[in-house]
Amino acid sequence: MHKRSDQILFRVDKFKAFVKNRDLSPVGGIVPGATESHSVNINGLPWQMEIYACDCVKEPPATATNPDCFHIDVGLHCLGDETDMAWSCRAAAQFSVVNKSGDSLMKEGNLDNFELYTAHCATNGPDCAFKIEELMNPKNGFYNEKDDSMTFKVEIIAEELIRNGVRYDKALLINGKLVNVNKYLLAAHSKFFQTFFFGENAKETSEIHIDEVPDAVATFKKLISAMYPHNEELDDECVENVLLLANRFLLDCVVNRCVEFLLKKSKKSAICKFRLAHQCGIVGVEDKILMNMTRQDFSGKAYFNNLSETIKLGVKEMEELRERHKDLYESR
Repeated sequence: MHKRSDQILFRVDKFKAFVKNRDLSPVGGIVPGATESHSVNINGLPWQMEIYACDCVKEPPATATNPDCFHIDVGLHCLGDETDMAWSCRAAAQFSVVNKSGDSLMKEGNLDNFELYTAHCATNGPDCAFKIEELMNPKNGFYNEKDDSMTFKVEIIAEELIRNGVRYDKALLINGKLVNVNKYLLAAHSKFFQTFFFGENAKETSEIHIDEVPDAVATFKKLISAMYPHNEELDDECVENVLLLANRFLLDCVVNRCVEFLLKKSKKSAICKFRLAHQCGIVGVEDKILMNMTRQDFSGKAYFNNLSETIKLGVKEMEELRERHKDLYESR
């Protein structure tokens, strides 16, 4: 089991020289005034902190009369999966500077704000995070003059690595929790998501509330994984809730997979399948299940299971079941 969060403490030695080297030209691929920490493994991926001595963006560039007018730039870098150029992962980071007492101060970033990391965009972080003038001020207690060092810290929360050739480019807020999706893939398979992501009223923050099924977030993830190219197998434990969501979000490709599973592999009762087909408005399948019912489906052994299903049916569907029961038992 991979850990979901960790932190990196990174001490930059010879800090004054590190800062002054920012104006030198790169040599052999090494950028002066830039350094990387050790890596930590979080949720199956290695992460490291990057630190740069950058010319000031927030204020005028450094001058001879004011050499401290620039900042330290920090970033979180995901080393990724070199064998899969389509991996993606979301992570939140909070950067800080550690004083001589061990306190983390001057915090930058929010652990509730998850950024997307991919093979083509593997680094995120606040620009010009810490002003050198504040870092070097003896009153703040950050710079260790004896060791000529400065210690930085980043706290990291990382979600699971996404593989299988699908790059997730959108985070949906499902009942208050983030779920990674590929909006183009969803829109290609569903008119609901086509309008949701690209319609006139599409919002930058995409939020969906689901109350049709228990454990909505897990079921929505299962819905996504049942699509191409994942095509994960369905089972009797999940098929009902996945079908209900697929029907709501007009994902016909998943509806068809659920129907195929119910007809060919599921051990659910015929009346349960009949009820699901009716609930989702799949008339042809509903009629087929009804006509294929046998006496065994109405037997005493199935009574209690059938009772829990029939109470969920409407008057019309109950009448159809009675007619089928009558046909079966009067034909003896």
